[in-house]
Amino acid sequence: MAKAKEKDYAAIARSKIYRPSSVQRKPKFLIYGRNKKGKTTFGNSAGVDRTLTFDTEAGTSEMRTADPHVWPIDAWPDIDDGFEFIRHVNMCESCEEPHPFDWVCVDGLTRLSNMALRHVMKIMEDRSLDRIPGLVQKQDYGKGGELMKEMMTKFHNLADVGVVFTAQERMQETADSEEDEDFEDGGVMFVPDLPKGVRSMANSLVDVIGRIYVVKVNDKPQRRLWIGDSVKYDTGYRSDFELPPYLRNPTVPRLVKLIRQGTLKKTR
Repeated sequence: MAKAKEKDYAAIARSKIYRPSSVQRKPKFLIYGRNKKGKTTFGNSAGVDRTLTFDTEAGTSEMRTADPHVWPIDAWPDIDDGFEFIRHVNMCESCEEPHPFDWVCVDGLTRLSNMALRHVMKIMEDRSLDRIPGLVQKQDYGKGGELMKEMMTKFHNLADVGVVFTAQERMQETADSEEDEDFEDGGVMFVPDLPKGVRSMANSLVDVIGRIYVVKVNDKPQRRLWIGDSVKYDTGYRSDFELPPYLRNPTVPRLVKLIRQGTLKKTR
């Protein structure tokens, strides 16, 4: 029998190896915070004409002045349909001048995670006559988590489309956990409200993990996005530059410029 032809590893390498400076990949962000702190507003700040929001919480319902493009997510299959649209069509044909979407905002990973769990439960209930309807079983959490990881990975792999994931905030005790190396006597952290495995995957995929919040400056509210290293917040970024701990009046374009150029004009 003739010897099998060896692979041309040099040719494979030429098609695979690249340098980051030669790739125009759009970044991915994970933004979390308490209710009504501006997550959805940030997610649409790249420009409502170029952003499609996958809305799981009706968070865009009162954004009538900005009037963003919204794809409602009422059940898990909706996010699959939305992704396939972005992947294969990605054209706003209802606009006066049809155009592709440069950014998507997956608004509400916390609720989407619950939809994934319910979707798995429904499938298992349909398959088994012995299954008690509405009763969550341990394996359901794992399967729902895998659906979430697959979904986030697919959006991450969209090189030509930027993605803003948003999530609710949860406070967790760090004592007796695997994340308490910075706490000698225990403490609390503020983290995205997601199952542990899903949160770890999200953190590994995105370029910036930021906590959005509001402070009073001269008796006026100022929105900020904490991105710096912190023992209190689950935050961080990928950048060639050492960045400030937080960004005032954050928007998608300002955050992109900050991580790629390292500086911004001062904003009051």
